[in-house]
Amino acid sequence: MTGWWFLVPLFTCGYGTPVMVLIAAARLRSSLHTILGIGYVAVIASLILTRMIASPGSASDDEHAVVGLVTLVLWIVGTIHVAALQMRIRERWFRTAARYQIPSYPPPPWQHGTGVDPALAAAQWRAARRQEARELQASRPAMANELMIGRPDLPGREYDDGGLVDVNHVPADWLVRYLTIDRDLADRIVEARDLHNGFTSAEELVVYCEGLTPAKLDLFRDRLVFVPR
Repeated sequence: MTGWWFLVPLFTCGYGTPVMVLIAAARLRSSLHTILGIGYVAVIASLILTRMIASPGSASDDEHAVVGLVTLVLWIVGTIHVAALQMRIRERWFRTAARYQIPSYPPPPWQHGTGVDPALAAAQWRAARRQEARELQASRPAMANELMIGRPDLPGREYDDGGLVDVNHVPADWLVRYLTIDRDLADRIVEARDLHNGFTSAEELVVYCEGLTPAKLDLFRDRLVFVPR
């Protein structure tokens, strides 16, 4: 909700610029914009002080022209600066929302300055989380078991593994839900894993599960993890 920010300097002839710049600096944690905000305060203070000190009729035309020019520049530059900051903060919000899968409305076309697609960014983030969880499963299985990696069916799980599914333990209902497969295939997977005491690789699913083709397996291969039974 930053679309109105530029109106503050626009309707205050630039005098509201430092307030919005300092707010943006706090949101972005930017030392540069904090300094710029303080600079705006100094310029505005100088303008006000100059007008207070100058007695009526004592200021020359050149002095009036300089004060007017500085005020005009402050007005224009401040409005443009705040408009740029509001777009930057908005883009940052959508990147954060995509990363942590926070529900949000899509940004309007004029807010796509970075070219970041929230849905694509969210999918890429989940893929990275799955890879991280697999590496943890391989290197530290005890910790992976404590974090319940691949077990969306267990209550109390806090670690987000990006959507991994342990096909050696997850019930059929959860295979249907998380792998987006039909119930018949899920039942065949459960039957085959019980018969062979679990799987060790994705290829074994094709071998032991009738009706599961390599092409169909590729649709959810990236979400599989195989914890020994």
